[in-house]
Amino acid sequence: MEDIEIKIGERVRKIRNERGGLTLQDVANFTGFSKALISQIENNIVMPPINTLAKIAKVLNVKMTYFFEEEINHHDYYVVRQDQKKFIFREGVKHGYMYEELAKMKSFDYLDWLLVTIKPDKCDDKLFSHEGYEYMYIVEGGIKMKMGGNEEMDLFAGDSIAFNSKIPHAAVPMDDQTALVLSAHLKIEALQEFIRNN
Repeated sequence: MEDIEIKIGERVRKIRNERGGLTLQDVANFTGFSKALISQIENNIVMPPINTLAKIAKVLNVKMTYFFEEEINHHDYYVVRQDQKKFIFREGVKHGYMYEELAKMKSFDYLDWLLVTIKPDKCDDKLFSHEGYEYMYIVEGGIKMKMGGNEEMDLFAGDSIAFNSKIPHAAVPMDDQTALVLSAHLKIEALQEFIRNN
């Protein structure tokens, strides 16, 4: 696992500036430490002992854990507008499935959100099997869900199913109607590999 660099000084400076623009001298006066020490801490020249950090945290009105928590990126979200739809190719395209990729986290490639359109005139009964777990919610129409080659169930708008996607499976539209399915695929083996290596 790679070392995590903790920049306590940057956190001290950030919260000090957010707290009504406290000066270095203000923090020094409230903590009883010298202005020079506070400056050295903020510039990551000195790593403060726990007792020193506790006093600084109290003056800045934050918990000690604030200095060690992962920074939240408030811009870490993604939106896909209707005019930006992206259709992707998967093996199922050859068998009547059309996959629209929904918004996904670029930094987390272990979960796929897809809006799947299944057209009755193009669909066949081919069973698919792949790693991970799959979650399906029927948005429109109905499907005959084939599981493991010999089990079938009818699912209608509002129904959902979750399964180990190593089980051979197929979704076939019912009553010659196009079906619309919201599908999530969690790539569990890839996620476990990432966790092991990080």
